[in-house]
Amino acid sequence: MIGRRLSELLIEKGYRVIWLSRERYVKAAIPRYRWDYRKGEIDSEALEQADIIIHLSGSNLGEGTWTRSKKQTIVESRVLTTRLLLDTLKKLNKKPEAFISASAVGYYGMHTDEKVNSEDDLPARNDFLSRTCKKWETEAFNFKKELGVRTVALRTPFVIYKNSPAFNKLKLLVKFGLGAPIGSGKQYFSWIHLDDLCGLYIKSVEDVNMEGVYNAVSPDQTTNTEFMRYLAKEMNRPFFLPNIPAFMLKLVMGEASGMVLEGSRISSQKVIDKGYRFKFDSVKEAFINSI
Repeated sequence: MIGRRLSELLIEKGYRVIWLSRERYVKAAIPRYRWDYRKGEIDSEALEQADIIIHLSGSNLGEGTWTRSKKQTIVESRVLTTRLLLDTLKKLNKKPEAFISASAVGYYGMHTDEKVNSEDDLPARNDFLSRTCKKWETEAFNFKKELGVRTVALRTPFVIYKNSPAFNKLKLLVKFGLGAPIGSGKQYFSWIHLDDLCGLYIKSVEDVNMEGVYNAVSPDQTTNTEFMRYLAKEMNRPFFLPNIPAFMLKLVMGEASGMVLEGSRISSQKVIDKGYRFKFDSVKEAFINSI
């Protein structure tokens, strides 16, 4: 979803975009070149053409429970893909202008408190999600360490967009009158509208002074209760049910339930200081655009 929307916006600005994909189809509107990180295979022709690499690959965190096998896939789909890109560039003796990688606010750990986390803060919890993000970012910044390439990592929260599968699941609950706070409802729900996330990726491409880690989050600090209440209001649906018990989510989602049951405040000040101006800086504006 992010890659498709980002491609549209880049092409509108005059950039030429190519994709790395599971299948090769170079005559497509957006040429696709094949790679398979499990086999260590990649069409080097794609990297030879690339001035900027934007890396969005990663197994969906919200799909299924976190079994041992799923956890391995979550980590490897982020870490090994990054390593394959770097190793291939080194073999080609190719140095792109920048490497821009996705990351996640899960870096800070699945934890709830009032502290506003900035990019310099260490994780509050050393849980699976935090460890995964640390490995992911370490691998990304090897581009800087080994090739001297300007590297940016954008720590991403929940993404709001009208075609988002995750957001559509929430809307479906509210549509049938089942909107309610999750767990305590006091946990913070970090979010960003897709167009702002893509705007930050484009800024990372164009602003050569952007380097390092940035929280790609809206400045609106919203709790889960507030988020769900606003959503119900915009959809003209009731919001009076009791909170969805934490134990129910733990039964269904297991360890992954921490992604929705916990949440701390995340600062967006660093990207604001870099000159980025959010199109959607309140959850109400984001909902109006996405419902």
